[in-house]
Amino acid sequence: MYIIFRRIIPFFTRAFLVGLFLSFLMTIFDIYYSTKSPSLLCVQVTNIKVWLYDFEEVEDKGLREFAFVTMDIDGDFTSLFTFNTKAIFVSVIVEYETSTHKRNQIMLWSTTIMKNSITRIKSHKTLNKYSLYDITNSFNGVNGTYIIEWNVIPKVGMIKYGRANSNESKFVCAFPMINNNTSINV
Repeated sequence: MYIIFRRIIPFFTRAFLVGLFLSFLMTIFDIYYSTKSPSLLCVQVTNIKVWLYDFEEVEDKGLREFAFVTMDIDGDFTSLFTFNTKAIFVSVIVEYETSTHKRNQIMLWSTTIMKNSITRIKSHKTLNKYSLYDITNSFNGVNGTYIIEWNVIPKVGMIKYGRANSNESKFVCAFPMINNNTSINV
């Protein structure tokens, strides 16, 4: 019995080291291989409704502007799938500047792509999935830039971040100034 364990332990040790080495090579290869970006990215805002809402559970108990955004999302993430891709997390964010904060980012919508067969996102008249309100209680008509971002989650290795950089992929639109309840069609 002692002889069997003595022969099995080196075998499993070598198998573990070979697996570790192959995982390391796959990670290095994937870093250099996956520098692609999606071929089609487009987000277009079709309507913004801004409401005054009283958040009773918040301590300041003041009125706060709350926005509902209707948007069309189109993206083809086929080029991001490789042998090492487990999932792709896609999100739409809005960025804007206010007088008190230089950079504000709010996530409006997100989804996870798990299969290589369903890599095209085409969604029309989609409402924001997450709450959209500013920390200063009012948007004050600032310009918001709507951008698609993604994270590639690999089976082995580091998570990669990407963002739509071209001007065709970004959409700039101003939040409307409101009195009580305002809606704009873009």
